[in-house]
Amino acid sequence: MARELQDIDIFRDFYNDSLRHLKRRAAAFNDRLLKEDHPLLTPFMEDFADLNTGGKMLRGMLVTLGYRLAGNEDIQRADALALAFELFQTGVLIHDDVIDNASLRRGKKTAHLREKERLEERDIRIDMEGGSPDSVGRSAAICLGDLGLYYANLELADKYGDDPNFASLITYFDKVILETIRGELLDVVLPFEMQDPSMSETEKDALLLRTVKDIYYLKTAHYTIIGPLGLGLRLGGADRKLITAMEKYGKDVGIAFQIMDDILGIYADEAALGKNVGSDISECKQTVLYQYVHTEQKDYLPELMKYYGKQDLTVADIEAVREIFRNSGALEYATDTMNHYYARARKTVSTLSSLPYEDRAILRGFIDYCSQRTY
Repeated sequence: MARELQDIDIFRDFYNDSLRHLKRRAAAFNDRLLKEDHPLLTPFMEDFADLNTGGKMLRGMLVTLGYRLAGNEDIQRADALALAFELFQTGVLIHDDVIDNASLRRGKKTAHLREKERLEERDIRIDMEGGSPDSVGRSAAICLGDLGLYYANLELADKYGDDPNFASLITYFDKVILETIRGELLDVVLPFEMQDPSMSETEKDALLLRTVKDIYYLKTAHYTIIGPLGLGLRLGGADRKLITAMEKYGKDVGIAFQIMDDILGIYADEAALGKNVGSDISECKQTVLYQYVHTEQKDYLPELMKYYGKQDLTVADIEAVREIFRNSGALEYATDTMNHYYARARKTVSTLSSLPYEDRAILRGFIDYCSQRTY
């Protein structure tokens, strides 16, 4: 326990130091956005700047950590790369909120909802297909999310265009984006594909088991852990052996991270979570909790399906789903699976004897930090 406390303290010191200078750089970027002088674009730049603040910036921190693990002490050189990833993060979350029809992100109204409400407040509607405030809000948010993706690429080109590792950086960055999109696409279509009447239950179980795992790897592990670390490692000139080890570490931590997200999405306090609790239920998300009931405890499935996909969930509905996951063993299974992946990541760290002790402590401390999350 004493070592665990020391590891997480070392990690938090590094995280807080990274956060301080990353926030300063993000604030400077946001200030540039707020200089937009076209009156129709100004509110959207304000929206992006607002949504680009208030996050945990874990991914930006991991970019900085990757650069440090490659043996570099001048970690502020990775700040622009960390900011680029955070801009991508903000953009892709705006898209994700449109896909999920979410109303909250980082405890704030989502981008598409903001524009919808702005139009409604002025009673602006157009008598044409796609002319409702809701549809315009969604369309505008898609454009705003796109801005985040391309601002990220521009930040990379502007700050590292002359770097000898630039080609590797931009290629790897785009590959991370592609893998994230592949995972999101699987996440979007899987609930519908699972309703295919031509598939047998055995085929559905096999599809569910494979695809949930693929979603966790593509959508979360690549996007949340492997990608940021990999970018920092490449900027820092890390060797292939270290990059491979960190990809293994990132895959295990990333899958565990997503399982924790799935658990928190059902059981967390909404005010702490900063987004809608129960949205996974109304969106019929095929999480490891759902997958366990579907493949291992089918007796609970009819009761679960009374709520899965239901809109306007009540507090009682959410509590009923919580009980189903508890009583079926799905919550225990998800927790055990998460801890299995965290244990694998710790084992990987134990093999990295070439890294300084403090770097290994940060990697272990990050695992402890993730496993103790409550939001």
